[in-house]
Amino acid sequence: MFEKFDITPFKKMKPPSDHSFDTAQEIKNLKKTPLRKDLAQKYDNIESAFKKTAEENNIKDYDEKIASNLIKKSAPIILKLKKHYNRPRPYDLDKNLSAFKMKSMNTPSYPSGHSAQGYLIGSVLKKKYGKGSAFMKTAKNISDSRISARAHYPSDSKFGEKIGTKLSEEVKI
Repeated sequence: MFEKFDITPFKKMKPPSDHSFDTAQEIKNLKKTPLRKDLAQKYDNIESAFKKTAEENNIKDYDEKIASNLIKKSAPIILKLKKHYNRPRPYDLDKNLSAFKMKSMNTPSYPSGHSAQGYLIGSVLKKKYGKGSAFMKTAKNISDSRISARAHYPSDSKFGEKIGTKLSEEVKI
């Protein structure tokens, strides 16, 4: 599905350096962000978050395999970028930053994989089923939940959103 997707432009979109003013500001803002374990848990499983959105919007023919397939196919691209940048998680740089740690937080921080996959799936489901505002709201909630868990810097999530949006343009529905 994404075999011909060129990640070269994304390899040039560097995050702020670890000890830069921008990173310090992001950590400062994360400390002001309420730690929301409930939100983090609710949106950690991307597939179930979109399934619930479909149910809430009475989409009877919702195909759960779409989200599962998109996650599986996009993961190698996201992991290549994570390894390329190897950005530490915010709580790794600032030991005074508390975070709600989950199993899904065992890769480098940049880009946010949840943000990328959330926007990818939200955009594809929007094309397939309509209900764009509902699916894109779920995508945004998935992305925001990673910040509220303090798993990511806001720049990680923004970068992930860009990647997911670009990946969705490759999907034919």
